[in-house]
Amino acid sequence: MDKNKLEFLFWKFLDNIINFFGIKRVPILARIISGLFFYFIPIRKEMVIKNLTKAFPDKSTGEIKKLARKNYYCITVTFMELLILSRASKDEIIGMVEEGNLDIAKKRIYENRGTIFLTGHFGNWELAALYGGLVVDISLYVLVKKQRNPYVADWMTKLRERFENKEITLGVSVKELYKTLAGGGTIAIVGDQRGPKDGVMVNYFNQPTMTFQGFAVLALKRKVPVFVSFFIRNSVGKYRIKITEMSFDNLPENNSEAIQELNQRYMTILEETVRETPEQWLWMHNIWKYQ
Repeated sequence: MDKNKLEFLFWKFLDNIINFFGIKRVPILARIISGLFFYFIPIRKEMVIKNLTKAFPDKSTGEIKKLARKNYYCITVTFMELLILSRASKDEIIGMVEEGNLDIAKKRIYENRGTIFLTGHFGNWELAALYGGLVVDISLYVLVKKQRNPYVADWMTKLRERFENKEITLGVSVKELYKTLAGGGTIAIVGDQRGPKDGVMVNYFNQPTMTFQGFAVLALKRKVPVFVSFFIRNSVGKYRIKITEMSFDNLPENNSEAIQELNQRYMTILEETVRETPEQWLWMHNIWKYQ
């Protein structure tokens, strides 16, 4: 049996275990599993420590390690919640949000001009797309980067498209994204991936950070509203929404400078959110690879 099939069998094993015990047992299971990975199978632990040290230079070594341990727990909870979401009903998914709503965006969406939802690897970004599609009662077109493992990738596609949302795969997506926006559709983008070495440079946690042109090019070309939305975990399975409509005021006239400015505005909103609960962001990502 090849590696991909073995990984997926383990994935399905965890899927069955987590759904057998249910959401109420997730905190206990997450503490155990995240502890095993943090202390005994420290995948990307050095990267987490390195990134946190850069982002929070005033914190002591002990404080950084405690924050890293919390980060492993939060990421483990997010993974377990994904397994729960794969079988949860519409009402159960809607019930996971206890504070905030998307009313600020609904009016703009219903104008059928096209809309961009922008989020990051924070809290539970997959819940954000499922919840948004259900509550606003539209099909969200979700831009994704496929997982390396094709079996896991198919599982994730089924999760994302359980209801009316649709995946658009990164890399072959530009025409499809333009077409969706031109038709008055709504797209969802997780915009905090590291961009290429010659990408758009912004400031994130006082570090020069490369980003993609991505959403900014689409927004400027189609002149559509952009909503930055984060689902912040209050407790396991319970979230509050933080949503901000991005300002297009006082943008530079030069297109490349306008793209950079919009990317900076997004990353500033992201940083403000991450600083509130830093353990909920995906610090395992090598965001500052080119430094």
